[in-house]
Amino acid sequence: MAMIRPLQRPVPLRQSVYDALIDLIVGGELPPGQHMVETDLAGQLGVSRQPIREALHRMEAEGWVDLRPSQGAFVHVPTDSEVDELLDVRALLEAETARLAAAGGGSQAPQARQARLREICAEGQAAAEADDFGGAVAANNAFHAEIAVMGGNAVLAELAGIVGRRVQWYYRMVAPERGHGSWAEHAELVDVIEAGDPERAQALARKHTERTRQAYHGPRSAS
Repeated sequence: MAMIRPLQRPVPLRQSVYDALIDLIVGGELPPGQHMVETDLAGQLGVSRQPIREALHRMEAEGWVDLRPSQGAFVHVPTDSEVDELLDVRALLEAETARLAAAGGGSQAPQARQARLREICAEGQAAAEADDFGGAVAANNAFHAEIAVMGGNAVLAELAGIVGRRVQWYYRMVAPERGHGSWAEHAELVDVIEAGDPERAQALARKHTERTRQAYHGPRSAS
């Protein structure tokens, strides 16, 4: 029997709208508490209000927005407990991906992957020094995604990516406070991964998440 290839289907409009709105939230264009007006969003994205409405309902179910009767949609304002719960999960996932990366679990050439980590670190450090917080946040996400790939566990990498998207949103709120310290920690983690020390890599990854937690709560506890 001849090999039958699946048809290449375009991404449904509702999925494209959903992705676009999530990107606007994660990227900071729609900050926490922002009123999301359907007509404005539809005009900006060049679509009708129906896919906007569908996306907003899905985003409410996933905790990205709040739908208020007679008021509309608003970007969700994360509570401290929500942040803590997410960072607890992140600590578990990233500690394990770091351990696997240091143990050489990835199927790609280790040296090439390690070089990519160094490259991302340089990009992130440069962004932090230039006060380019958007660039620093994007580099931070890329760094942790690369480590997940190096770990060689596809399921773990997928889960880390899902959690990482929301962490990227929260991290934007603390990027100025974390700044250079975060990239110094990243560089230290790369050293340990290159040295092939799984236990140390696991410990550093956990400590890294805890410092992000402290940065998130610090400004708020002082106010």
